[in-house]
Amino acid sequence: NKDSLGNALLEMRENLIISGKEEEKRKKDDEIRTWTNIGLTKFNDILRQSQGNIKEMSIAVISELVKFINANQGGMFVFNDDEDDSFLELTAAYAYGHEKKKERKIYPGEGIVGTVALEKEKVYMTEIPETYITISSGLGDATPRSLLIVPMIVEDDVIGVIELASFNELQKHEIEFVETLSENIASSLSITRINQRTAILLEQSQKQAEMMKVQEEEMRQNFEELQQMQEDSSRRSAEMTSIL
Repeated sequence: NKDSLGNALLEMRENLIISGKEEEKRKKDDEIRTWTNIGLTKFNDILRQSQGNIKEMSIAVISELVKFINANQGGMFVFNDDEDDSFLELTAAYAYGHEKKKERKIYPGEGIVGTVALEKEKVYMTEIPETYITISSGLGDATPRSLLIVPMIVEDDVIGVIELASFNELQKHEIEFVETLSENIASSLSITRINQRTAILLEQSQKQAEMMKVQEEEMRQNFEELQQMQEDSSRRSAEMTSIL
């Protein structure tokens, strides 16, 4: 205890260990930050290229997302535009089994996906019921080890839900990445939906304008025919008066 040199060496060793751990943590944080930035850039390009078609966008995003976070299965559910019967529709699926693909309509509050859409909170599970979902491969079917379901929200409005299943447990930074990406996807889906509605309204407006133009032409022709009939009637009346 009184060995000052020995204590100094021990303290130096502890400082080196702490410094090494801090350096390792900084390095890992930098790797995660780089990975996240690369991913966001990649998916922003996908969203930009596929904007204009919700189905194409969903397929492009979910297939790349499953690969990017090394998951095994994924699906994207988007709310339909029918206000009278609002439900989540499966717009894209990656490696879903036949039974899972049958769930094309999910109402808010129905099952885990519907609950996430209703409560607007993500769900991450590592204990999954065997009856909920399985991952198929050439060797058979197996229950995944982790399940992540994230709502896609823009301005407190749920646009849809992302569901991902994996044989591996997802890391914290992977879950955070999916949450961040879900906001970008929701924004792109919302813009696409608005553009589609605008296009439909514009098309309807153009059709109405064309119909009005046709109606105006018909009215003009009818007016000209009526005018001609009046002129003929006046001429015949004048002839009759002349004869009388």
